[in-house]
Amino acid sequence: MPHPLEDYYDLSARELLDAVNKRFRLKVALEGAVAEEQFEKKLRGLLDAGTISGYEHHDKDGYPDFTIWPPEDLPPLKVEVKNVRDSKEAYRQGGEDVAYKAETQKTRAATSDKSSRFYNVTEFDLVAVCLGKKTGDWTHFFFVRTDDLERHSEYPHKLATMQRVPLPESMVSTPTLGRDVRPWYEDLEELLAIIRGEHDG
Repeated sequence: MPHPLEDYYDLSARELLDAVNKRFRLKVALEGAVAEEQFEKKLRGLLDAGTISGYEHHDKDGYPDFTIWPPEDLPPLKVEVKNVRDSKEAYRQGGEDVAYKAETQKTRAATSDKSSRFYNVTEFDLVAVCLGKKTGDWTHFFFVRTDDLERHSEYPHKLATMQRVPLPESMVSTPTLGRDVRPWYEDLEELLAIIRGEHDG
């Protein structure tokens, strides 16, 4: 059966995807949606495993992308989902990529307040960064607490525009097993366990 969007626009799925593929801004928007969908799949897995007790996806301005509820009496965690910057952008040293870039600012600022484009450090608790634009694997994420992100140089209560995201081990020129990339985590369950341990302690 045709998808409802095919009926609504009177275009086939292929025609709709071709329309997206020809338009840069639409592809960027789609990549944001893909990262959110891939993150939600991870949350469904954690929900099935009992690692979280629930989650909600927010498609509203002024809201983080997700709220997740850990089990027991832990407070909910607000999560913002981001993509790494495209294949031409990275932090480099000696001609080699040493870290990816993730942009942590809003699309636009209020005309009366230039700082409104930057996120307040209290707007969300965690950031989930999808590495798909760099690695081609849209299921691969790094996770970090907002408290551990770089602050803006002029507005200490705001996040810096760009954040350094570690390279996955497969992209490091001299990989080392068990390397420590904290405060970033490749396993959301591990980060949630640490947060739970701090709360219990």
